[in-house]
Amino acid sequence: MKRALIVVLLMVPALAQASNDASERQAETHEIAIRAEQFSFTPNEIEVVAGTTVRLIIEAVNVAHGLAIPDLGLSAVARPGADPTVLEFLADTPGRFQFTCSVFCGSGHGEMLGVLTIVPASGVAQREGPDRVDDLAVDLVEPDFNLVTLPTTLRLPRNSLAFRLTHRFSRPLDGGPGDGNLLEDFFGFDSAAFIGLELRYGIAPGAQVGVYRHNSRNLQIFGKYNLLWQRSDREIGLDAYVSLEGTNNLRANRSPAVGVVASKRFGERAAVYVEPMWVGNTGRQLIHPEPLFLSDEKNSFLVGLGTRIRVRETVNLVAEYVPRVSGFDNGDDHVSLAIEKRAGGHLFQVNVSNGLGGSPAQVAGGASVDDWFIGFNITRKFY
Repeated sequence: MKRALIVVLLMVPALAQASNDASERQAETHEIAIRAEQFSFTPNEIEVVAGTTVRLIIEAVNVAHGLAIPDLGLSAVARPGADPTVLEFLADTPGRFQFTCSVFCGSGHGEMLGVLTIVPASGVAQREGPDRVDDLAVDLVEPDFNLVTLPTTLRLPRNSLAFRLTHRFSRPLDGGPGDGNLLEDFFGFDSAAFIGLELRYGIAPGAQVGVYRHNSRNLQIFGKYNLLWQRSDREIGLDAYVSLEGTNNLRANRSPAVGVVASKRFGERAAVYVEPMWVGNTGRQLIHPEPLFLSDEKNSFLVGLGTRIRVRETVNLVAEYVPRVSGFDNGDDHVSLAIEKRAGGHLFQVNVSNGLGGSPAQVAGGASVDDWFIGFNITRKFY
């Protein structure tokens, strides 16, 4: 009993000192001046110690800007010509938090980002891998979840959504019997189209699921899990990919698919992809069947190859080729070329392909031997 009393008496001064230290940190105010202009914050990386009162003094240049830290429930607006806006709060939650401009300020509004890091009082927190801030950041080399049809290794933040529209005009660019003048048909824009709608959702860090429906009534459900993060020091990405699709809204001709998506970055200029994938039941009703084609094989093993090259700040060139290494190989192998423009969370892509499909089974089932088709993809991130 006496020993316990002695221990308690010895701990009291230490506990009192710790309480005093915490009170001093809270009483201490850390002032940080932030300059907000089109389209950046200066500084855009801030580090404070947990328990400190933080006072952000925000000055807007040229146009009005907001500074919001959604995960901490903080927001303020600064206007040019007015006194700087002050945003004051207690930094009591260790972690990394993204701050953004909350007032639309022009075409680069979506890229106006920064990071607030609140480190524990005991020292710098160790990071074992990508966190939510990393997933929210704009990746200049890998701005989208697909090349043209092939998936990429881009992560989707947890509890976030992304939407994609695929559109292929059915009139071949090189024409054929019954096709009119290409220019009079406005490069096929007057023709009927094959359209697909996709919605994907981040169910956990590094994990996402989605559904893609083609207007041929082909319905696909897919999932992807990030095994290696592409923006690490190794700059290699690796995802596991699974899919199930079928015609008549998944009621018939079901085709499973399983594979991996490997990516390699080259600085901030390019990325290349290698995607081995097995696709079952590809010998089914096809968009582009080859006349009199017969095969004892029903499944296909393919290796998708692709690249995205950044030619300007927000403009990329994209190419993909999907040779079928073994199994069912009706028609020609899928090839697509594209140019795309990114604007904040939107990406618009114009592409030319020798096929009209957009899912693994449609790609593995074969493309046209002679025809090429113009189309476009539109994607939107809701985060």
